[in-house]
Amino acid sequence: MNRICRNETCNNSARPGRHVCDPCRGRKWRAWARESGAWSDADEYDVELIVRDARPVEGLTRLERVLVARGLTEREVPAEEIARIVGVTPRSVYRWRSEGFRQAA
Repeated sequence: MNRICRNETCNNSARPGRHVCDPCRGRKWRAWARESGAWSDADEYDVELIVRDARPVEGLTRLERVLVARGLTEREVPAEEIARIVGVTPRSVYRWRSEGFRQAA
């Protein structure tokens, strides 16, 4: 059975088991990220404390995670340790490093 996307302006087929197509799903996610401030809010003081103490902390925004990872990378902390501190996988840290932290931040 081939469903049509629920978005009124879209005529694409929805993914199997879904109600929306991939492009509409991506637009919805990006709109949520902009509205929630997930990439724009960072407490510089908290970031500096975490980089200085290098201890795990929960409740960081995405931008804060990237900034902490950047700071710890400058202090030559291994990727596995950075991943443990900011709560992501080591692969994310390697990816951020390879992108030069530009796209992530």
